[in-house]
Amino acid sequence: MNEVEAIQEFFGLRENPFAPTADPVYFYATNAHKECLFRLWHCIDSRNGIAVVLGNYGTGKTTLLRKIITGMAADPERYNTAIVGSPIPSWTSFALLERIVSQFSLKPKKRSFASYMDSLNEYLLVNRNSICTLIIDDAQNLNKRGQLELLRLVQNLETHQHKLLNLVMFAQLEWIDVLRAAPNFEQRVSMTYKLPVLKFEDTRNFIDFRIRQAGGNVERAPVFEESALRAIYAHAEGNPRVIVTICRNALLVASQLRTRRVGQDIILHTLDKTTLPDAAKRERVRKTVLEHMKISQLSADRMNSTPVGGSGRRTAHEQRASRILLKAIQTRQAGGQK
Repeated sequence: MNEVEAIQEFFGLRENPFAPTADPVYFYATNAHKECLFRLWHCIDSRNGIAVVLGNYGTGKTTLLRKIITGMAADPERYNTAIVGSPIPSWTSFALLERIVSQFSLKPKKRSFASYMDSLNEYLLVNRNSICTLIIDDAQNLNKRGQLELLRLVQNLETHQHKLLNLVMFAQLEWIDVLRAAPNFEQRVSMTYKLPVLKFEDTRNFIDFRIRQAGGNVERAPVFEESALRAIYAHAEGNPRVIVTICRNALLVASQLRTRRVGQDIILHTLDKTTLPDAAKRERVRKTVLEHMKISQLSADRMNSTPVGGSGRRTAHEQRASRILLKAIQTRQAGGQK
């Protein structure tokens, strides 16, 4: 049994709830994600043209992309889909056109710009009763005017009622400046949606959801205490990918301590050992933890916060393990180690 399997066995999990991949099964849809998906499907099915989804790294863009792809794959008679993932910034407009044509499985007779455009246009006309969609991930890599002009051209073909090719583009926020510098393309964007980071309650629900999706139950599943959730949120600032990474590393520590309960001590230890030194973030986490401790000390009934997905107090073994960890972390901080 390897380490991952051992962790899953200890917590009674069917699989890793905090794997570093964008598995649609673990997609936790906040209200913002639901709205974005709704608007995307409306834009695609209405064949309105260009849709752009913007967000910082780790905010769920790739997971949304996979939800869209999964939905289209379930109805192949209705949707024809091509996907360009992580385009190379140095691509010429013709190199980009070659990739688009190949993703639609087309084989132009000649290797020329005109031949490739004719082949694509012919394909779109022949399939005008289907919804043809080109999806581009990491679209921020397309930062040349020629690349955006090429996309405008391939998307320009239309009937009197609708566009023959949808463009759905997922990009980081830095792409906004590129779009603004290309008004001829920007003005053709039918829908733009900016994904926000998770709020604190969303963070709580996000962690709980992933544990349940992995088969967690009340008796054996990991329990993230309120103090731990506060520390995670203070460090991750609502970024789902960062939250997943912290939780994955925290479960490793908890399993080694043979405790189901993940408190602030385990999170502080995890951040101390597995994240890059960042004085501002660590100070923010420290203040958050201290504030929560002050609030908890106002009442003996709140000394052990009610965690997500469970209740009850820690065992003596869990309390001792937590005190040891917290003391070690405080000693490191007092010694000036970052």
